[in-house]
Amino acid sequence: MANTLITPDWITKEAARILVNNLKFAGNVNRDYDDQYSAAGAKVGYTVKARLPQRFRTTKGQALQVQAITDSFVPVTLTDQANVGMSFSSASLTMEVDDFRDRMIRPASEQLANTIDYDGLNRVFYDVSQSVGTPGTTPNSNLTYLQAGVKLSNSAAPMNDRVAILGPLQMATIANANFALFNPAGKIASTYNSGAMASNVLGMRSWYEDQNVAIHTTGTFTASTPLTNGAGQTGASLITDGWASGATTLNRGDVFTIAGVYAVNPQSYASTGELRQFVVTQTISDTSGDMTISISPAIISSGQLQNVDAAPADGAAITVLGATSATSGTLAATQSRQALVYHPDAFTMVMADLDMPQGGARASRVSDNELGISLRMVQQYNIQTDQNASRLDCLYGWKTVREDLAARVWGGA
Repeated sequence: MANTLITPDWITKEAARILVNNLKFAGNVNRDYDDQYSAAGAKVGYTVKARLPQRFRTTKGQALQVQAITDSFVPVTLTDQANVGMSFSSASLTMEVDDFRDRMIRPASEQLANTIDYDGLNRVFYDVSQSVGTPGTTPNSNLTYLQAGVKLSNSAAPMNDRVAILGPLQMATIANANFALFNPAGKIASTYNSGAMASNVLGMRSWYEDQNVAIHTTGTFTASTPLTNGAGQTGASLITDGWASGATTLNRGDVFTIAGVYAVNPQSYASTGELRQFVVTQTISDTSGDMTISISPAIISSGQLQNVDAAPADGAAITVLGATSATSGTLAATQSRQALVYHPDAFTMVMADLDMPQGGARASRVSDNELGISLRMVQQYNIQTDQNASRLDCLYGWKTVREDLAARVWGGA
């Protein structure tokens, strides 16, 4: 490295290398969609669609039963342009490469990686309905994480490449519970030395600790007996009654089940034996006792996209995760970490090429479809101060693609 010149091209390439190495969440999601977003000069708000796999049902017998081709798309919008600005003198550019990397490039790239991961972890959990654990309580046993794995298996998630991203307290608690449980000894040593779970345990390919794991606050209601109001409801909204006549709030991200409405395996369409969980997609407050709740997934009781064994009956009991009981239950505002157990196909993060500016600025860009990144550096020299004002930029967007391939693990704040 002694003969390497510190140029904008070198800085951009080195920043991209460090960025990739520091992405935890974004580095463990599906990036195969990225080549669809290689749009030179893209700007915030640029949106395209990612095509989802077809789903078919098996029919038996000699008769041909042609099934309709149902194309499903997920729009992904490039919502964020993030940058880190810095300035250095001409003299700084003559310093040793290692010094320049450690003093300037590394902290700038690490900050960008932290921002990208924070945005992802604090956005996509709202889309995930499958949940285990208790709001406000940090799980301290393997069973909770194994139950999250069960939800993924019941949703036909591939067994390979499953990932767990936990908050610091969640990681410390489960690592402490497993110091003496795994063989061979190398697994125990890895957990003990790092203070984190070793790889390839409890059905997870990798375990990561990330302080960016989101904190969700549940809604609130006093003594209520929430029920469905009307039989056979399907779709992305649910008409309900029986809530307390006082102030009742369900926050976006709250999770509930409906009595008698069970999840089905997406391949066999047989009931999993577990109640289908639904997530509230829009915060709603009411004092009348009646609410129409926006939910995900939409209730689909038949056809190729069936996800429940039956539509709810009229008057079916609704149980909100964290409520004291299904009947006459209450819910207090409770903060809870939202760890994620998922297969990488559950989410995607896409990047696009930013425009290369003119007007005397020196610009460099690194785009790599295999790594799934696009990073731009722009440098402008100020003759009055002998300073090189520089900025590292990236343009990206997050999207939940297959929420059924993920599960939330609720913990303490």
